[in-house]
Amino acid sequence: MKYKVLYRKYRPTDFENIIGQDYIVTTLKNSVIHNNISHAYIFSGPRGTGKTTTAKVFSKAINCLEPKDGAPCGKCEFCQNFQENPDIIEIDAASNNGVEEIRNLIDNIKLAPTNGKYKVYIIDEVHMLTDSAFNALLLTLEEPPSHSIFILATTNIEKVPITILSRCQRFDFQKITVDCITDRLKQICELENIKITSDALEEIAYLSEGGMRDALSLLDQLSKSGEEITIEFVDENIRTVSIKNIKELLDTIENNDSEKCLNLLNEYRNRAVDYKTLVKKLIDVAAKRAKKIKLTSKYTRLSFEDYKKLILNLADSITKININVDSYTILEMILLEFLNPTIKPLENKKEELTIENDQKNADSEFIFSSSNENSEEKIENGLSKNISSKEFNTDLITIRINNCFVDAQKKLLENTKKEINDIINDVNTSGEIKSILLDSVLVAASPKNLIFTTPNDHSANKANKMLNKIENAIRNAKNMEYKVIFITPERWQKEREKYVENIKAHKNYSYIEESEVIHEETKISDVFDPSKVEII
Repeated sequence: MKYKVLYRKYRPTDFENIIGQDYIVTTLKNSVIHNNISHAYIFSGPRGTGKTTTAKVFSKAINCLEPKDGAPCGKCEFCQNFQENPDIIEIDAASNNGVEEIRNLIDNIKLAPTNGKYKVYIIDEVHMLTDSAFNALLLTLEEPPSHSIFILATTNIEKVPITILSRCQRFDFQKITVDCITDRLKQICELENIKITSDALEEIAYLSEGGMRDALSLLDQLSKSGEEITIEFVDENIRTVSIKNIKELLDTIENNDSEKCLNLLNEYRNRAVDYKTLVKKLIDVAAKRAKKIKLTSKYTRLSFEDYKKLILNLADSITKININVDSYTILEMILLEFLNPTIKPLENKKEELTIENDQKNADSEFIFSSSNENSEEKIENGLSKNISSKEFNTDLITIRINNCFVDAQKKLLENTKKEINDIINDVNTSGEIKSILLDSVLVAASPKNLIFTTPNDHSANKANKMLNKIENAIRNAKNMEYKVIFITPERWQKEREKYVENIKAHKNYSYIEESEVIHEETKISDVFDPSKVEII
């Protein structure tokens, strides 16, 4: 038996198997049930969405001798001999687009149907007709014989003259969803005994861009290997990247890992991954993250505005790939804009401090201070591991970072994040404080202290000038007593690294008391002056 490709073998022959176009199918079936058949239809939409297939099934239904609920019975003489029926005339306008072809059609249309009730003319890619051909067709559509029906199909509805459109019932076919395509592919794979993983099915559905025919063609191509089709197999043979890879690439931006980001881009370039497919997936995943941030106020390094700008830049880059420049160079420049090479990559995208209490059991005591070089030198030289707070001056930021590190807890961090989110959503919280908290990321929490990061020094200084107001807002909303501080991501990264080093060296942290002057907002300058802080 001669082999038939999958998209032809599984081309629907009834309305039931036409997927993703429920409204159109229901409307056409109702037309058959109530015998309200128009003389002309136009089906428009992307390729592979079922326009020509629906036209054929509709042609079968209106000529069926015993239609059931508006669908062809599949058993009568007309249904059985549909493929060879001379009353169904298909014309490809791409290759028969001249006025002579249309005139021949007009001369033939006068003849009565041979077998069925109607003569049906299916003109595919009708937008390819010349102006003269459209004018000739217009005359027939104006006053067609009662036994003739025209079904026009096009992927470019804009090129069809309005005079033609106004004489047709118009149905716009939509791209088929990934879920619908995946379900259909799964059914076919079971019938064909094709071994394939679920993520590979979803990837094929995604790559088809809403076209069932394209999806079946891809599946047919990949199934020739005889091996199980995995996501890696799809990526390798179709020159694409999986959604998992896309998330990994975006994570490098979120985690500020410029080296890994460029390595991934070089890998995709060397594999000749299709640029448009890559950018399209980046936009899709980035848009989902942006919406999640906007709707949930999720704490991330990249804000909603960052993702929005990234998406717009990526979309704009599509128009630039036709110029004589390496498209991946454009992509590198776009992604590098959202990376800061002066900061080391974050260990995880949530920027959370993971501290367990049992890590802090040590024989010696250590008071953390990033502002006292002499103390650090003593520790490094092994001269002192037990330093009193009176032995050096420090500033408010360093004191509160130190005090938070004394008893920071991951579980408490997660719970406090939810509390902060409630404060942001509280109608009683002032707009200014909401704005500060929205732009900040809670990165460490202890029973008495909170550390936030803000995008830059300016925003950190602005927030630190309002510490009393912020602490009062937290106290009034949740009845929680917290000392808070705001620092830049760069400062936070350094403090984390020092913390890890100290814990490994068994150097514990102990509380440092704050002086009364620290609580006065007017005394907190843009740059914290250690001389203004009294250590008790």
